[in-house]
Amino acid sequence: MRALLCGSLLLIPFTFAFAQSNGNKIEITHSLSGPEMYKTWCATCHGVDGKGNGPAAAALKKAPADLTALAKNNHGKFPTERVRDFIEGKDVVPAHGSREMPIWGDIFRTIADTPQAVTYRVVTLSTYLESLQVK
Repeated sequence: MRALLCGSLLLIPFTFAFAQSNGNKIEITHSLSGPEMYKTWCATCHGVDGKGNGPAAAALKKAPADLTALAKNNHGKFPTERVRDFIEGKDVVPAHGSREMPIWGDIFRTIADTPQAVTYRVVTLSTYLESLQVK
C-alpha cells in the first residue's frame, strides 16, 4: 500500500503538466517560471504557501520542510547551494533518514533537452524559494 501511495505521489506533478505525443517520445512540458514550477512540482507536499502543509503532506512519513524558514534556520542567509543540490539530488544525507522527496534533477533531466535546461529549472526554482523566506 505504501509503495502504491508513494508511486501515486510521484505522478501527481505530471497531472499538472501537459503531455504531448511526438511519435514514440512523450514530451512533458510546463512553465519555466518559478511560481508555476513550484505549484507544479512542490506545492502538493510543501503547500501553496511553502509551509509544509500541502494536501499530500499527511501521507508522508516525515513532514515536508517549511520552505519559508530556510534562511531563518541558516543564520538568516538563504542556503542557495544546499537548496539547489537538494532539488537536483546531489545532497542526500543517509543520517537524515530516507528521502521521500522526489529527486527533481532526475525528473528534469527526462524532460529537458540539455544539462543547461536542467540547471535553469533548478536555479529558477531555488530563486523562487528564496523569495518565500520570512523576514
